[in-house]
Amino acid sequence: MKSTITLLIAAFFTATSFSQETTPLQNTVDSQFRTLYKNSNSWQEYKVVKKSAYRLLHTNVLDSVKNFNTQIKNKNTLIKSQKSTIDTLEKNNKETNTKLTTAISKANSIGLFGIQLAKGTYSLILLGIILLLIAALSLFIYKFKNSSVLTTEAKSNLEDIENEYKLSRKKSLEREQKLRRELQDERNKNNGN
Repeated sequence: MKSTITLLIAAFFTATSFSQETTPLQNTVDSQFRTLYKNSNSWQEYKVVKKSAYRLLHTNVLDSVKNFNTQIKNKNTLIKSQKSTIDTLEKNNKETNTKLTTAISKANSIGLFGIQLAKGTYSLILLGIILLLIAALSLFIYKFKNSSVLTTEAKSNLEDIENEYKLSRKKSLEREQKLRRELQDERNKNNGN
């Protein structure tokens, strides 16, 4: 029975010590000041602090301040490097936006005789030139057909006139020959008489 009671007491103290170890110790500067104030002796309205406890607190506070200053310097260095990175990225972003704007304007325009024109304007000019060429071709075809008809008519008229001329020449030769025969016949009659 004694062994069980001893065992229960040992288990109770072990459980208590484990439960105290699991609670995190607050070792902040504030908790150290409170602990120093609580553990110091009172004399009239003053508190008497042990020198060793004061030195320990002083050392801890200086270490904390040094640690905070180191953290501040590290964070300031990080902030400066991030600001430098941000400035570089903003500069690159501006350059990229400028290049993008230039590329978009080049993509939306076409160079014609050294002049940059919008694609819509270029299309209208090209359409106008094509319509003008089609109109000129139509006019040329009309004039050509008209000239061809006139030339064909002139050739036909010329052939008719040449035929008439040949016919009239033939008739006049025949008449001339007839008149010569008649003249010769008359001469022959006059000579024979």
